[in-house]
Amino acid sequence: MTAQPKEHASRMADVEAQIRGPRPMSLHLANSLMIWREAGAGARRLRAGTGIWHTGVRDNLDALKGLMRSEDDWQRFFTAVERKASGRADTMLAGIAKYLAHPYRRPESKAAEAVRIGNCRLLDFGAPQSGNRGKPILLVPSLINPHYVLDLMPGRSLVEFLKGHGYRPYLVHWYEPGEEELGFGIGDYVMKRLKPFLDHVAGVAGAPVPVLGYCMGGTLTTALAARAGDMVSKLALVAAPWDFDTKKPHAGKKYAPVMVEALAKLPTNMPLPVDAVQTFFTSVDPTLNDRKFRKFATMDPSSEAAEFFVALETWVNTGAPLPRRVADEAMVGWYRDNTTGREEWYVDGAPVRLEDVTCPVWIAAPEEDRLVPQESAYSMLKGLPNATVHDPGAGHIGMMVGSKARTGLWEPLLKWLETDHAA
Repeated sequence: MTAQPKEHASRMADVEAQIRGPRPMSLHLANSLMIWREAGAGARRLRAGTGIWHTGVRDNLDALKGLMRSEDDWQRFFTAVERKASGRADTMLAGIAKYLAHPYRRPESKAAEAVRIGNCRLLDFGAPQSGNRGKPILLVPSLINPHYVLDLMPGRSLVEFLKGHGYRPYLVHWYEPGEEELGFGIGDYVMKRLKPFLDHVAGVAGAPVPVLGYCMGGTLTTALAARAGDMVSKLALVAAPWDFDTKKPHAGKKYAPVMVEALAKLPTNMPLPVDAVQTFFTSVDPTLNDRKFRKFATMDPSSEAAEFFVALETWVNTGAPLPRRVADEAMVGWYRDNTTGREEWYVDGAPVRLEDVTCPVWIAAPEEDRLVPQESAYSMLKGLPNATVHDPGAGHIGMMVGSKARTGLWEPLLKWLETDHAA
């Protein structure tokens, strides 16, 4: 374990601050332009009585057709649709340009490096505002996007909230995989990175500590609690996928076979590029970026809403390539074969079994999460001896940093952390 050189930390912070999206740009431009260029053809299919229409608009479309009395009516309608579609495409492009030119840069996190192992480090957010050192808690983000979604910006930071309520947050920063991490599987991140980080935090506390895992980080911390339960006092899982064979269809499951095929075509041991990961996430809602950037085009660039948009969008589009074994385990093992839900996911030479997680567990999973179905996260209830669930009432990212984050997630989390769960 070595301290990270300050110049390297500063350089990485500068890189993180400068990355902008949407990524991959070509995919998002193609999606949007295809939608709006097809609008005119859709209008003509309406007249011809062909095409497949959403049930929610069929009555309106029937009423619209009833207003068309002549050929001139239809031609004026076609022209209006094409003009409107062209305007929306232009607005989307203007929104992206406005976003790329926005001056906002995320302020550097107020944290000290506690431990560095390989290319991963543990950030210590130190004393809370009350002046004492606070109660240590370990926070673990996903391997895919940057750590700072848990400390996005002032007023939208779980770290800041916990720190202000008597805790000393320690946040895992994965960084890009270095030479050693490029050979890692998911279990290696659990045992060779998270386990030593947990050792450090528990050592500072002099006792077992609470651990929070977000998204994929929650799945990792479940394995951590199963392997090092004597050092985990409580486990909070936020949108942590577990059973990948849910009844409710979701885009991740639908498009995982495409990713499996793509992985098979990559050179041996080549990590999965960031843009490939972003393409997978785009499959959840291919029209989302078009809607987001059209909305951003109308925002006052000096507003808090615009700064929040830039901060969040930059985070979404910043990431690191996934080591090849990690990508294979996630796409083939988790998504396709459901090794976690079937308790056939191996970490440290043995399958991860929920019954081995003996500490109190809090499972937060929103019903409207399109990345991690609530059913997938709540499935852990069947195997955990001491668990409760909570619906934060927002989406996958919104519950962590959105307008409902404080009341929907942070405050209920704090209440659970402060409650004595002894049997």
